[in-house]
Amino acid sequence: MRSYWILFAVIFLNFTGGGAMMPFFSLYATNLGASLGSIALIVGLQAGVGMVASLYWGQLADRIGRRKPFILVGAGGIALSVFAIANVPHWLWLIPLHGLIGVASGANQATSLALMGDILHDHPNRGRYVSAYRMSGSLAFSVSIVMSGWMSENIGIRGSFQYAAIVYTLSFLVAIFVAEPPPLSRSPRATGFREVLAGPMRPLLILALSFGIPFSAVYSVWPVWVAEIQGHGRATFSQLWGIAAFVEVPCMLLAGIIGDRIGRRPMFVFGLAGFAVVYLIYLSEPPLTGLIAAQVLRGFVFASFTASALTMAVELAPAEARGRASALYTSAQQLGQISGNWVGGPIADLFGFRTLFAMGAALVLVGAAYTQMTLGRVRRAAPASSS
Repeated sequence: MRSYWILFAVIFLNFTGGGAMMPFFSLYATNLGASLGSIALIVGLQAGVGMVASLYWGQLADRIGRRKPFILVGAGGIALSVFAIANVPHWLWLIPLHGLIGVASGANQATSLALMGDILHDHPNRGRYVSAYRMSGSLAFSVSIVMSGWMSENIGIRGSFQYAAIVYTLSFLVAIFVAEPPPLSRSPRATGFREVLAGPMRPLLILALSFGIPFSAVYSVWPVWVAEIQGHGRATFSQLWGIAAFVEVPCMLLAGIIGDRIGRRPMFVFGLAGFAVVYLIYLSEPPLTGLIAAQVLRGFVFASFTASALTMAVELAPAEARGRASALYTSAQQLGQISGNWVGGPIADLFGFRTLFAMGAALVLVGAAYTQMTLGRVRRAAPASSS
């Protein structure tokens, strides 16, 4: 389990870097002269490149039977790109740099999830270990966003991005020490993307979209809404985001334990329906106490959905296709991010934030209904046959 804890540290550092820069990107880009529409384009470009890159890296990782080289390439590429972003003079530079982040993150995300599945292959408590792995990310994100909020107020937003570059560099250095488990026996017949999509992964991918599109649409512009439209400022915005991330920390592990006992469907329904309530609270434009309550609820429901989805992503495909399955799940997330980021800014510009929040609530309710109708207790894929 030594490799599990090293990979645990890697995701902790990756989410620390993400917490330092991601929530502040829209504020940073607007300070450089970008419009909300331009921000949506940049983030959507990164997600689009990441989606294609995940599929390529996941398939290649399965073909050569390795994960670690792709994790190292991804971590190093992200570190260099973020360092460059922290020093650009104009927002147009953000376009190619975020494209490079997409390539690097595609390698990192798909193969790190596949490696976690390899490490925990046939482990009796795999669900809670996967949840704990993701829990470390929530803890890192919550601490980092509060710290970087203070940095953005006292040092400047560029300082948050420079801090993120340092953290991603540490992630690369730690990942060097990950030891891959011995290759598992492989099926005589290769399992391709078509076979993975034809199996029980399909409902999971649809759910990832029904969750990801409204989530990205809302939270791509949510920092601007909280800090500037509602007038709470950058520090308060970062604290609100941090509240949700702190709540996620224990709930992520709890969701994994509960999901192992009662199945994934109730956890998905609770997560999606709960996000509808969160978006409706935003729509009511509550005072700060109302936003705090919404963020506490967001932590619960985000953990419920995410812990269940990650566990299923590593369970539903045979070991020799785990890279492809992880890539498909990551790509579905990226597609949701692309779609959400491309429409979130324009909808907020044209129709207002309240319309955006109402549409988000409607979409996640559709996802909850789909879950209730189609998703039952899904069996794990059979282990690969001996060769």
